[in-house]
Amino acid sequence: MSREALDAAIARAGAALASAGFSPVEVPVLLPMEDFVRISGEEFRRRILVVADGRGMERCLRPEFTVPVCRKVLGETATQVGGRYSYSGKIFRNGRPGEDDEVWQMGGEVIGDHDVATTDAEVLALALDIARASGIDAPSVLAGDVGLFFRLLGALAVPPAWKRRLMTQFGDPQKVNETVARMAGPRAGFLQFAPHAEVIGALAAFPPEKVGELFADILSIAGVQTVGGRSTSEIAERVLEQASLAAEDVMPSEHAAIIADFLAIEAPLPAAVGRLRALAARLPGGSEGFAAALDLFEGRIDALSNAGVPVDEIVFSARFGRRLGYYDGFVFDIADRRAPDLGQVCGGGRYDGLMPVFGAPAGTRAVGFAIWTERLAALGGPAPEPRP
Repeated sequence: MSREALDAAIARAGAALASAGFSPVEVPVLLPMEDFVRISGEEFRRRILVVADGRGMERCLRPEFTVPVCRKVLGETATQVGGRYSYSGKIFRNGRPGEDDEVWQMGGEVIGDHDVATTDAEVLALALDIARASGIDAPSVLAGDVGLFFRLLGALAVPPAWKRRLMTQFGDPQKVNETVARMAGPRAGFLQFAPHAEVIGALAAFPPEKVGELFADILSIAGVQTVGGRSTSEIAERVLEQASLAAEDVMPSEHAAIIADFLAIEAPLPAAVGRLRALAARLPGGSEGFAAALDLFEGRIDALSNAGVPVDEIVFSARFGRRLGYYDGFVFDIADRRAPDLGQVCGGGRYDGLMPVFGAPAGTRAVGFAIWTERLAALGGPAPEPRP
């Protein structure tokens, strides 16, 4: 891939974002690490490139843009949140095999009061336009809905600690299936997998806050500040989670079967609606939240169709989620059918729940997407228009 091809891909994406009303935002390359670990979870820690300043404070090279863009935008517009923001620059990660540690990423975020279904559809339509402008004539689109899974767990009255674990694991079907299998077995079935099971089982009899205080005090007395990159508070939280999981009731086998059947749904968007409606009919009373999420799901399909997006060509996968922990609604990936090994060229979704973290007013909404410009450039898109 030549520098000219990359510059052309950046120019095309930038022009599309500007035409759609997105204003550029600049964010630092060096950022507080705790934001990403706290928001995106421990799994993301391994992918962050960490540096320490002279005071021993840990910072990281920018691993993605959504979190710092939200921090900057919400910090500057605390009294009036709302707008469309774009970004362009390098991100840095511990790459997986075959991936670069340093790549150029672009994207856009819509933050503020807006209609959820309509804006979800608009963002996906814009991402598709950018992909097609780069020569992807037959895009492959995969869609998911984290909110549906969250509401399903609520309808099944999954205990809080288990619910947190499943939401953290969502996007990794193997881990989700393993956790559901443990929940559907006897409580001892979970404890046998846990290190120091007898201690954890005993701790489960105490109030959660006492367990956290105990481990924080033990580590403090021992003079331990971090273990394996985790702070003492993070270690205490992990032990507390294990004790909570051991203490809470297990899941009925019929509920486990409903979760398994939900995760098995994979079909074009219109066909997925029927399967989701059939599954909703099996839920116990108090499933209004899932019904509302399903209504939003159908409303989004209508909005996509109105935006000219061929909904029959979008595949919904109930088990599809992003490993970044802040996504809580609609998610999508766009790839090129001609180059499946290249991976996604655009992807994003909704993250309303991230807004309160940075002090946004209640009800503030947010959805966005990222563009992997180097992957688009590698596809050999059309040459840029000559300047007049």
